Amino acid sequence: MTLGDDLVERYSRQILLPEVGGRGQEQLCATRAAVAGSDGAAAFAATLLAAAGVQVECRTGEAGTISVTVPGRGVVLARIGRSTGIVVTLVGHPCTRCVPAAVWPGDAASGPAGERAEPAQAVGALVAAEGLRVALGLAASGRVQTLDLGRGTFGGRHVPAGDGCDACPRRG
Repeated sequence: MTLGDDLVERYSRQILLPEVGGRGQEQLCATRAAVAGSDGAAAFAATLLAAAGVQVECRTGEAGTISVTVPGRGVVLARIGRSTGIVVTLVGHPCTRCVPAAVWPGDAASGPAGERAEPAQAVGALVAAEGLRVALGLAASGRVQTLDLGRGTFGGRHVPAGDGCDACPRRG
């Protein structure tokens, strides 16, 4: 895909970023991603991805969770609690069932549904940023990021690549 003058002007600020450039922006404009979720964080992530040039398909999903799937590249998952958001970027995992339970520290989905709004935009923005990393091929390995607005902390760690699980299609 070649960007016309109108798209170069529209995405000029992103094209200036060394991580994106002209080729990266062409890649973003050719990327299709599925965003699943049913709350403000999923909608915010979808809006940010679309604004970056990604073709977004929105799907309904479980409240308090978001997933962004970039076919052939990876998946970004998020769980949102009352004041905590956990974002997992999967690269090298054949499916989301292959994510070890230990990746999700604590009970991120705790708290009544009405109280999940506190970190929604922050987590949505983080999910969108991770989705862009995946779409651009910058996510070489998986990682977990924890955003705790109650404590004012942000942390991350590596997630090892998965070999698959019984639910994955056999690779041959």
